[in-house]
Amino acid sequence: MTRGLRVIPALVLAAALLAPASTAAQSQTPPNMPPQTLPQGYESISALQNDANTNASAAKWSAWIIESSRFMGVPSGAFMPDRATQPPVDLPVNVGILKAANGKITLYDSGWQQQDYIYRFNNGCCFAPIRDQMLAIGLNPDDVTDIVIGHGHWDHAGQLNLFQNAMLWVQREELKAIDWALAYPDPKISAWNTMSLGSGTSAGSGKSGDLNNTCARSPACGYPPQTVMQIAGKIMAGKATVVDGRQDLGNGLIIHPAFRGHTYGAQLLQVNTTNGQLVFGSDTYSSWLGIKDWQVSNIQQTDTVQQFLAYEKCYMLTGTATNDVPTNCIAAHEPTSYSDAYPITKFWWNIVDANGAKLNCSRAAELTLANGEASHVPATPDRTKCVFVPSPLPAANPETTNPGVPQ
Repeated sequence: MTRGLRVIPALVLAAALLAPASTAAQSQTPPNMPPQTLPQGYESISALQNDANTNASAAKWSAWIIESSRFMGVPSGAFMPDRATQPPVDLPVNVGILKAANGKITLYDSGWQQQDYIYRFNNGCCFAPIRDQMLAIGLNPDDVTDIVIGHGHWDHAGQLNLFQNAMLWVQREELKAIDWALAYPDPKISAWNTMSLGSGTSAGSGKSGDLNNTCARSPACGYPPQTVMQIAGKIMAGKATVVDGRQDLGNGLIIHPAFRGHTYGAQLLQVNTTNGQLVFGSDTYSSWLGIKDWQVSNIQQTDTVQQFLAYEKCYMLTGTATNDVPTNCIAAHEPTSYSDAYPITKFWWNIVDANGAKLNCSRAAELTLANGEASHVPATPDRTKCVFVPSPLPAANPETTNPGVPQ
C-alpha cells in the first residue's frame, strides 16, 4: 500500500465527522449526568423507561446469535479483574441476527474476519464466515439490509465487505476515536500496535520471526487496517449512517449510546420481541455475569462509570430491577453462552453445513421468535462443544501499518 493510499481512510473518517449526523438526542441535559460526559451520550432513567414502554408496541423481531469465532483459554483476570483468581475461560464472539416480519434482516455486529488475529494472535478457534453460518441455520444473508456495530473493533466490525448493500450504523464518536487512534503521534499509544504480523506462528515470545502484536489493553487496540478500510468503504459508498447519540430506527429497534462503555463511541441496540425488550451490547456487555453481578469486563477505552451506566440502561430498558437478574441483556463474549447457565442462549446447537458436518465447531442460539417464524433449531441439535483450528493455518497476511498512521 502506498503512502498516499494510507491516508485515504483517515480522510474519509474525518469527512464523515464533519457531515450532519442522524440524531435524536435529548434537548435538555438530563439530571444526574456525571462529569466528563457528553450530553448526547447520557440518557435519563425516565427517558429509558419511556423507551421501554413505547417500543413495546412497535414491530416485533425474531432473534438469534451466532458464534463468529472463539478466544480460547483467556486468563479470567484479563477479562474481568474481579475474577482474577478463577480458571481461564473461553470467550465466544457473538453476533446478533434480527429478522423482521417482512423477512429483512439486521445484524448487530458483523464478527471477525482476519484469521491471522484469530489463530496466531489470540489462540482462537472455530471461525466461520457469517454468510455460511446464516445459510446453515436457514437464514438468507442476501436479506441483510442493516448492520449496527456496537463499536469498530476487529472482532465486531469484520466482514462488512460481505454485505455490500447493507447500511452501516456507527456513532460519530466511534469514528472520532478511530481517527484519533490512527493519527496519534506516539506509536506506543496509536493504532500501530494491531498491525505488525511478521511471519511467525505465535505471539509474544520475542523470538525472531514471531508475531509482534503488543496490543493487549492499550487504548487504540482493535483498529487494524482491514477493519478501518471496510468502515471507510461503507462511508465512501454512501452505505453508512453516522449517529450522534440515541437513534430510533422507527421499527422496533432503538440505538442507545454507551460512550466509553468499552470504546469512545460504543452503542447498544434495543429490540422489541415477543419476550420483551432485548438489549444487545457488544463489548460494553462483554460479560452477562458482569452485568448481573455489577462487575467491569473487557476494559479498553473504558470508563468504568460509563460501563456501569450502560449496564443500568439494560436494566431500565428491559424493566428489570437492578437487584434482579437481567435476563434479556445480550453479551458479546459471555463465557457461559450456549448453555443453561446463560438462560437466553439455552436453545443452542453446533452449526452444521449442507452435508451435516459441523461448521468449524461454531455455534448458534435461538433467542426468540415472532411473526409466525418457525424455529430454526434442528430437530436433534448437536450440543457437544468442540474446538476446530485449521491445519495448516491460513497464510499470514502482513498489515505493516494502518491508514493514516504517522511515519
